This record gives sequence, C-alpha cells and structure tokens, in this order.
Amino acid sequence: MGRASGMIARRGVATSLMVLFALSAARAEVTTEQGSSILLFPKVMSDSRGLQTDGFPIETIIQIANTSNSLVFAHCFYVTSTPEDPFSKPGVFNPPQWQEVDFDIMLTKQQPTHWIVGPGRRVEPNQQCGRMQPNCVNAGFDPGLIPPVTDPFIGHLVCLEVDSSGAPLNGNRLIGQATLVTPASAVTGRGMIPLGDVSKYNAVGIQGLNTDTNSNNGDQTLCLGGGVRSGCPAGAEYEACPQTVILNHFAENATEPAIEILGATASNVQTELTLIPCSEDFENQAPASVTVQFKVTNEFEEQFSTSTTVTCWANLRLGDLGPIFDASFLGTRFAQTRMTPADLPGQDPPAPGFIGVSEEFHRDDSSGPGQVSRAALNLHGEGERPGGDAIVVPEVTP
Repeated sequence: MGRASGMIARRGVATSLMVLFALSAARAEVTTEQGSSILLFPKVMSDSRGLQTDGFPIETIIQIANTSNSLVFAHCFYVTSTPEDPFSKPGVFNPPQWQEVDFDIMLTKQQPTHWIVGPGRRVEPNQQCGRMQPNCVNAGFDPGLIPPVTDPFIGHLVCLEVDSSGAPLNGNRLIGQATLVTPASAVTGRGMIPLGDVSKYNAVGIQGLNTDTNSNNGDQTLCLGGGVRSGCPAGAEYEACPQTVILNHFAENATEPAIEILGATASNVQTELTLIPCSEDFENQAPASVTVQFKVTNEFEEQFSTSTTVTCWANLRLGDLGPIFDASFLGTRFAQTRMTPADLPGQDPPAPGFIGVSEEFHRDDSSGPGQVSRAALNLHGEGERPGGDAIVVPEVTP
C-alpha cells in the first residue's frame, strides 16, 4: 500500500472509531447541562505552593446557579483527600485524611453564585461590585457563609438540594461549573505553567425522580438507581450512576498537531483522570472503594486492559496506570478508554458506580522549559448501575 492510500485508510479507521465513540456515549443517566438535585464536582484543588500537584500552584472557583423561579436550599460537603503530611505524597505511611466539611447555601430565584475554594466566601450584605471594582471577588447576593479550606486541599465537592429544614428534596434546580486556575506562574515537572491559565468543567448532575409527586422520603439515605434494597425500601429516588464511563483522549505523550502546525518543533499531551465513587457515607465518614477496569481501544480497534482501585477520590495520570496508554505502545495518536466497576462474585453490597472528569496538559517544548496549557473535559456515561448507589447524610437536627 502506498503512502497516500495508507493515510486514507488510517483516516477511515479513525473516522469509524470516532463514530463508534459518539454512538457509544448516546445514553447516560447523569447530566452536565440540566438542572439536578445532586451536584458532584470531582476535581477541586486549592494548593498555593503545589505541594500535592508537583509544584503546580492551583486554585478552584466554584459556580452554582438556581435554574428555577423559587427559593432553593442546598447542603454541601467538601471531602478532602489531602494526606496527613501535606508536604509528602500520599502513600501507605501517609494516608489521605478522608475528612469532610459541610455548609449550607441558599439561592433566590434564578440566582447564580460563586466562590474561590481557598478563602471561601464571607457574608458581606453591603458589598457592592461595579465597573470600577474589577477585583471584586464576591459579587451578587450572599448565598450564606462558605468556609475556607486548609492549604493544600485536594478532593471533591458534593452539593445536595434540600428543603428549608435540611431534608433531601427532588427539585432538579441546580447546575454548576468548576474552574481550575493557575494563581501564579511556575516551572514544574510538566513545564512552565503561565499565570492565569484555566480549565473548566461542568458539575456532574444527578436528577431526582418523580419531582411532581416527590418520591424522595427525605431520610438520611439518598438512593441512586437500583431497586428495593437495604436502606432503600422504596427503590430509587434519583437517577443511577453510569455502568460505563467513557474517555476519548490523546495517547500519552502523543504529539499535538494543533501546536506543531503553528511552528512548534516538539510537543506532547498528557492526561489526568479524576474519579470518585457515587456512593458516599457522610454520616459515618466511611470512604467507598471501587476497582475500576479500563479497556483501551486504539484507532486500529486493538484493545488493551488494566485496572486500579479508587477509594473516595483518585487523581491519576494515564501514564502512571500502565504503558498501554502511551503513544509508543498504542501506535496511534488517539484512543478511547471505557471504564467499568469490577463486580466481584457474591459481593454484597455490589461495587459502587463512579463518575469523574479528565484534564489534558498540552506542552510545547520548542524552546526552553516547555510551556503548558490545559483543558478540563467532562466524561461520557453509558447505561446505569443495576445495583444502585447510596449517599448517606448526617441526621437532620431540628
């Protein structure tokens, strides 16, 4: 086969694979665009010195909005995965803290709000933000007191729609976004991160079922999908988490054509994957654990597999999961990874589902320390976990 015909054949295979990618992600039980009763922000980081991010300073801005014309209440939980010794990487002798901090917010009709995770947001009813105050960080009506986090903080955020008493409610009126910001320039192991570089993803929303009749009984256990089971005597109260989570991505260390076509002589792309189990026990502070199975398909539809265990939260570089993600191994620039929970025989309760986001780091090594830009991406979902998941919240006290 000649060079031209070979290129055409490869392009045809790549096009077929991309069509397969699109079709496989057609059905999902979670949403990133519609109002929901549960919002999950998988990747939340506030680390001014880059202690847990390889010298890469990072901050997160959270945005949440009420999509309805009525008052909305939400109860939120920060869950930290920062290790006990924040100056060292997590490990067997430096376990994550797995601690939670909760707070409440209230949004008037159609109200958006935002805050910076590190400092939080104080109640300042007299604050006025106008054109002459470009650095006014807490614009808009106060949603309530949002606590600061310790520095460094790595973990996730969960917000649940509740009624005025604090009981869970199926209103489907919340949407959200998270923006990861570089607060200062830094030269890191990944390269030079410029000041103000940002990446953004939508919160993963889980919708409540039967909002007209409000099937949620308002107790401590929020039942995500599945049938009647222990803790869920009436079955599902919310949509289920996906059975399969799908990531379309560059192969690790693949060249970046969009950079090189502009004159760069060397480039590469690396991807981080952040995953959290859908089951959470905030009452007992017991982190859920799931074994995630990865099936990687390259542009020639060759398949490879590996697995890893996620307990509460994991931020993983694809390259650290094994050589099967590397461009030199896959032999193609792009790939699709399908992730599923490993259901062990006789396991009761079954393994939880999981959701997540990815973040790509695009590096230009043409001159000096490579400059890095990044982009966060939501993952696709397919099917639903048949056994369901549960979020257990502390008992509401009058």
